[in-house]
Amino acid sequence: MKYGESHLDRNLRNWFTNDFSCGLLRQVVLAEGRLRGLTPFSLDIDFPITAVAGKNGAGKSTLLAMICCAFHNRKNGFYPSNRRQNYYTFADFFIQHIEDVPHSGIKIDYKIAHDNWRKSKECPSGVGIFYQNRKKKRGGKWNDYSGRVDRNVVYMGIERIVPHVEKSQSKSYVRSFAQGEEQGWECEVRDVVGGILGKCYDEFKYVSHSKYRLPIVSVAGHRYSGFHMGAGENALFELFSTMHAVPKGSLLVVDEIELGLHAEAQYKLINELKELCKKRKLQIVCTTHSREVFSCLPSDARIFLENINGKTIVSQGISPDFAFSKMNNRYLVELNILVEDDVAKTLLLSAFPRNLRSRLSIEVIGSAAALSRQLASEFIRENKSNIFVVFDGDQRKLEKNNVEHAYKMSETSCEIQFSEWAKEHMSYLPGESWPEKWIVETAIKKEDPLAALLGTDTDELLDICHKGLQSGKHREFFTIGNELGLSREETMQRFCLHLSQSFPEEFDQLRDTIRQRLL
Repeated sequence: MKYGESHLDRNLRNWFTNDFSCGLLRQVVLAEGRLRGLTPFSLDIDFPITAVAGKNGAGKSTLLAMICCAFHNRKNGFYPSNRRQNYYTFADFFIQHIEDVPHSGIKIDYKIAHDNWRKSKECPSGVGIFYQNRKKKRGGKWNDYSGRVDRNVVYMGIERIVPHVEKSQSKSYVRSFAQGEEQGWECEVRDVVGGILGKCYDEFKYVSHSKYRLPIVSVAGHRYSGFHMGAGENALFELFSTMHAVPKGSLLVVDEIELGLHAEAQYKLINELKELCKKRKLQIVCTTHSREVFSCLPSDARIFLENINGKTIVSQGISPDFAFSKMNNRYLVELNILVEDDVAKTLLLSAFPRNLRSRLSIEVIGSAAALSRQLASEFIRENKSNIFVVFDGDQRKLEKNNVEHAYKMSETSCEIQFSEWAKEHMSYLPGESWPEKWIVETAIKKEDPLAALLGTDTDELLDICHKGLQSGKHREFFTIGNELGLSREETMQRFCLHLSQSFPEEFDQLRDTIRQRLL
């Protein structure tokens, strides 16, 4: 199912697109060299919360380290807990053992929206979106850190979920922790964490000693400390306390953001992060192994990172289903059909007979651009899987653009070979418009059986369908379903079943193409 952006999502996107006061990170490019498992790539950041998924070893943690090192900080800036410096360098993340091969010949470009650039001919106002870069020459050091754009950055690794009962420093200072000065955000953190976990906290505070701190809460008159909290509970208090403590406009970089939380709590977590990002103008980049986290974010906020034949591939706009089927290695059927959304999937499942359905899988990818990217990544894969891409009907007139886009992303030198291969591995849904419009317009050509299937009369059906067609692109089944007392999914399934029974000839060409792919 396509992600429907909420009013909150649109507000966040509008702010993120137009703000220059926070030094927002808009793109990361590994332009030259190899950094751990990462080879040259480009990653656009278009939403204030960005989630990165991928198999172990794909380079997710390395990417987070690169992002932390995009910015510097002023001496009076925010100091993350347990740190002597209030900024990060590559030495914080790339510890060098005597037998490690030093990284060298590296160039990283950071695209930043900033309002305090040095004025120049290219930027006379000092405001704009420009690049800074970090370089490490062969045998040399990383270039000057102090010239970086100033911004408060906090990195939160997986050590945040280690229970206090397992932390040596917490056990050592158990009798030394003392009440400090309240910060003013304790009540807000208490309520947010309570909402996520379904608890009603009466009190939340931190007690501290030196650089270390310990959470104390009270629930229904029962007081307990971090020594008696679960890992997820501890992690949430640490995350939201940090998000309230940092200055507005800060960047938080979080490794495996969902650790220690059950599925329902993960949904609530992302919604609370959105609210706080809006309120405090925060930017978050995180890694995840959670389908729930992915499904709570707009498509362009979902990044899938993978290594194919030693080359880093970044897929943006990928659907949660497809991303996590990749991580589960669910490529065991004879043919993997990739489609844009759940409408296309429902239509094909209705149109294909059982003897076809049992031999293939249909995966939702998320957009036409994402389908093109999958063509590119599959073409360069040494051990190719048997995939077939089915674009929506309205993409037929854009075939040249989609194939050219896929070719550029493949970075292969033989355009003719790629173009021929791509066209052999792609087709289209029936019609010339987006699927919902084509389905409704075609279905009402035989209104009697459709009316019977939907439990209404033909005159009422035609009136409802016209309302649906006028409701806007991709909203047709929401509107029709509301009028019929059905969910969007139930409405879509009945329309698609009617099409497969009343207009089977519309799918003949696509069915024949799929059968040929299975020979």
